[in-house]
Formats: sequence, C-alpha cells, structure tokens
Amino acid sequence: MRSLLSLLFFFYAIAFSQSIDSLKTPHSLKSLDTAKIIQRDSLAVVDSLKIKSKLKPDTLVSIYQKPIDAQSYFIDRREIDFMDYRYSGDLLKSFNLNYLNDYGTIGQPNETYLYGVGNNGISYFEDGIMQNNRLQNIFDLNNIQTEDIDSIEVAPLPRGFLYGSFTNPVSVNFISRDFIPAKPYTRIKFYQGPNGEAMIDGIFNEKVFNKFNIFFDFTNRKLDSSYANTSFSSWQLKLKIKYYLNNKINIQGTYGFENSTVGLNGGVNVDSLIRSNENVNSTLYNDILAPVNFNAGGQDYKFHYFNLRLLSNYFDNSTIDLNLYYKFDNTQLSQSDDTLFYKTVNKNKIYGVSLKQDYRKDLFDFQLNGIYEVSTIKYYYLTDSTYNYYPVNYNDFSASAVVSLHLLDSSLVPSIFYKISNESGNNYSPESNGEYNGIGADIAYRTSDQLRFYLGYSNFKTGAESNYSQSFEAGMTSTIGNLFADLKLFKRKDLHLDSPYSFLNYINQINPDLTGIGANINLMIWKFLLETQTSYYTTENSSELLYLFPKINFTGSVYYRNILFNNNLNLKTGFTYSFMGKRNSSFGEINSNWNLDFTLAGEIQKVAMVYFTWENLFDNTYYIIPYYPMFRRGIRFGISWELFN
Repeated sequence: MRSLLSLLFFFYAIAFSQSIDSLKTPHSLKSLDTAKIIQRDSLAVVDSLKIKSKLKPDTLVSIYQKPIDAQSYFIDRREIDFMDYRYSGDLLKSFNLNYLNDYGTIGQPNETYLYGVGNNGISYFEDGIMQNNRLQNIFDLNNIQTEDIDSIEVAPLPRGFLYGSFTNPVSVNFISRDFIPAKPYTRIKFYQGPNGEAMIDGIFNEKVFNKFNIFFDFTNRKLDSSYANTSFSSWQLKLKIKYYLNNKINIQGTYGFENSTVGLNGGVNVDSLIRSNENVNSTLYNDILAPVNFNAGGQDYKFHYFNLRLLSNYFDNSTIDLNLYYKFDNTQLSQSDDTLFYKTVNKNKIYGVSLKQDYRKDLFDFQLNGIYEVSTIKYYYLTDSTYNYYPVNYNDFSASAVVSLHLLDSSLVPSIFYKISNESGNNYSPESNGEYNGIGADIAYRTSDQLRFYLGYSNFKTGAESNYSQSFEAGMTSTIGNLFADLKLFKRKDLHLDSPYSFLNYINQINPDLTGIGANINLMIWKFLLETQTSYYTTENSSELLYLFPKINFTGSVYYRNILFNNNLNLKTGFTYSFMGKRNSSFGEINSNWNLDFTLAGEIQKVAMVYFTWENLFDNTYYIIPYYPMFRRGIRFGISWELFN
C-alpha cells in the first residue's frame, strides 16, 4: 500500500509541480566541500561497490556495477548538478580534450570530438552496453537521459579500443543511478528557455517488499521552431527492477524506450541570399527572414531496449557482471525542397550477451571482457525515382583482458592488455569478415594523494581490412592546496575509420596523424573559483587538422562559491568565457569566435536547486557549422526538487 501511495503522489507531483533540478544525490561520488570543489582525479579508481554500499538501510547488501576501466577520467553526479547543460553532450565539456560541433538548436545530432575523434570513432556505452548504431557506428547523445546519470567515464586513449563489439579508439561510459533508498525517493526537474524550449524529468525510486527495488525515470524535452523546420520533441522512459536474491547475487531487469522527432533544415541557404543581393550577415541571423535549405523533413527515432543483468560476488575476490540484451532502433531521415526529395530508413535489431569479470588477489588484478552479438539490419534509400533496399547481417565476437600488478601499496600499477575481435557472416561486405586485434600497456603511478601520473601505448586494428593504428597518452593530475591541475598529452598515428558500406555515401573522414594537449587548471582564492580548460592540436598538415576542429579552444570561468544563510544555500555563480579558433570547411574558412555566459546554481537545504543562465550576454552572431547560427542572447531558468523524501 505504501508503494502504491508513493507512486500516486509521484504522478500527482509531475502534473502540478513548479519548475525544478536537484543537487542532492543519495550516493555522490565526491562530496561538495567548497575547499575541495576544484579537485578532479582523472586517474583514480572509482569503486562504486565500496561507495554505494554505505547506503544500505539494513542487512540487505546491494551489488553495484563497476566502471569499465579503472584508469578512466570521471565526471560525477555532484559535478554534473552544478553544470549548465541541455543534454548529455554538454556534460563532456569538462573533459579537456573535447570539442563539440554544435548545430545551434537543441535536439540536433551534434558531433562530439574526444581525443580528436568524432563520429565512427567513439564507442558510447550505457552501463557497459554499447549504444552505437551498428551499421553507421554513430550515436546521438540526445538519446541519453541526463538525470539518470550517476557518473561518466572516459577511458584513457590507449585503452579505448578494448571495450565494445567495435574496436573504436575512444570509449565513453554513462553509468546510471542505482541506489537503495531508505524511504521512497522522488525527484522532479523542470527548466524552460526561449522559443518554447522546455524539459521535464521525473524520477521515482523505492524498495518494495524486502528484496525488490523499482526505479523509474521519464523525460520530455521540446523546442518550437525558431528558424524554419527546427522543432524538436522527445519522450524517454526507463524502468529498472532489481531483485536481491541474496547478498552475493543481484538480478536486474531494465526496459528503455524513446520516441523523438527533430526538424533538419540543412542550415540557412546562403546561396539564395547571395543571388537575391541581400545582406548575408544581417539576414543569416534573422530566424524569421532567413531561408533554409529544407523546409520539410527531419529525423524520427524510435528505440526499445531490454536488458537482463546478473551481478555477483559469489566467488571470493571476484565480481561478475553478466548481461543478456536486445535492442531495436529505427531511424528515419528525410529532407525535401522544391526540387529534391530523399528518405533513408535504418532498422537495427541487436541480440547480445556480455560478460565482465574482475578478479583481485594480493598484488594481482585481472579483468576479462567478452561480447557476442548478432546484428540484423535493414537499410532503405528512397528518392522520387529510386528505391533501394540493403539487408545486412553479421555476427560479432570480441574478448579483451587487462592484467595489472599493484605494487608499492598500489602506488605503482603497471598493466598490459589485449583484445581480439572477429566478424563473421557479413552478407553485404564479405571483406569485413575476419579477425582483428590490438595490444597495449600502461603504467599509473601516484607519489601521494596530491600527485599522479599516467603513461600508456597501444597498437590495434579498427577493422579486418584496416592497418594498425597507434595511440599514446601521458597525463598528470596534481592537487596542491587550492590549486588543481589535470594535464594530458596524446599522439595517434595511422587511424582508419572508413565505413565498408558504400550505400551510406559517407564522405571519408580525415584522420591525420595528430598530437594534442589538454589542460584543466582550477584555483580557489578566498570565495572565488577560477576554472580554465584548454586544448591545442597540431599535425604535419594543418589544413587537415583545421577541417575537423579548431587548433585551439579555451574556456575560462570565474565563479563565486560559498555556503550561505546558516548552511542553507550552496551557491555557485559567475561568468564563463569561451573561445574557439578558426577552422576550415567546404564552405571556406570559419572565423574564430567567442562567447560570454552568466550562470547561477544554488542548492537549497540539500533538497532543491534553482538555476539561471543568461547566455551569450553580448549577443554575438556566429556559427560553428556552416550555416547553422548559434544561440542568440537568451535566458533559461529552472528548479529541481526532491519531494516526499
């Protein structure tokens, strides 16, 4: 009865609540102590089992998933709650080797670059299960529910190829919330902005009976058109039921659903402005008068996901994470104008099983990852005069192992790792069938709690027909007093990301040999927090580099941080300056640009949060992708609230 009443109150609150976004998380990975807010530990091992087990309200012990990699860079929930973000792609901005190709309005399939790698080169995971489209090897980060994220991990570049059924050089894992509430937990978040932009998210979590826990999260995001054909609507739902068979075995079932649609106008039609002798710059940024390339068409996406998971620490010194999953997604893309119409339909059915086992005894640490998938894909291409159908079926098997030694009381951890992958049964591209592998080694060394180093190298193939690619990374993390620094240097060589499917009509992505440097430097001075993030890239042929992303990016923020009103308000407010260097494109050179935002986030009595953003204070007019104008000056505000807790 109590569970039923709590559920009724939950839906009642959704129907009648005010705007909302919470800062309090029952199991934050990092406390929000003002003196320690500048700290980031990109090389630390996050053991969620140890962290979250403190939450058990009685003798019931929950078993929690571990990160995919012990050496990952982590962005935790406590940090996320104070960020200014619209969707999960914005959350990766705190990673210093990140660049976002932004189309300028929400819901668009923006492309994120990490370590200089974009679409077709990043494996995206949710709770260790790869989410990429199996035909195109891409993933739209709009499809991750931000309020269900507990933490995000980015694996070091030398280890990125180890995970997933593909051998992509970069791996990112979104770890979802999983906790036992002492009493029913309910959270509502709401925000709104210009042009009808709004989001509402509701979470309900309760332990029912003695051995069952139910978690439910739904999200609705929407945007009205500003420029023609840019409206967006998305409905997402996730339901998780966890059964605690005993303190050694937990079983969890998950169902995920999404239905979204977004207008894709192809950007402003600058050629028509030139032909009509109009002032291009004045009309380009006029969302009413600017003509677009496609007045109709867009992308419709539907997704169903089922997962049955077994988590066990039945054997001493060992944990097992076994998943059986089924995923169906249907992406329909269409665009049309007065002379052109085309439509593509991509249906993917994925049946898979994955196993992750960790074994640790004394100085020895061994991690095994295994995946087997069967992919059934249907791809249609239609125009006014043609109809083409391409069925693609194949099987994937991959296994990877990481062997580590914990020396000097775990201050020194050398590791070696290896992955073998095999694709078979590919009916469309037989040359893709075959075996490909990779090998690497790294070492992590911590001199103290204030200073850590990482050094790694790997050599791997991205496909059966590709040559070997090489990745190298060196990193240092330092926390001395109120100064925090995270520095990364990477180098890659001979990276191949070509698609074997000619009917996709991809432009071959340029992936030059690349060297990059990333730096996060944060300093707390009295009640003021200074945060800087810089990335710099170089290659032998700079024109290749600048075609993908700017050579230099910089973000600097000045915040006032304090706990006020008898510890009732935890406040972070200030200004953020962003600079992106010039870059090339098929439309010509894109000038450098800058932006200044004001943000405020305040946690009230650890149960509610209000936040306010005044973006683009100087109303700069610029674009990142030709010709998709970026957000003009506007205000967003919201609130979150943990109610009935």
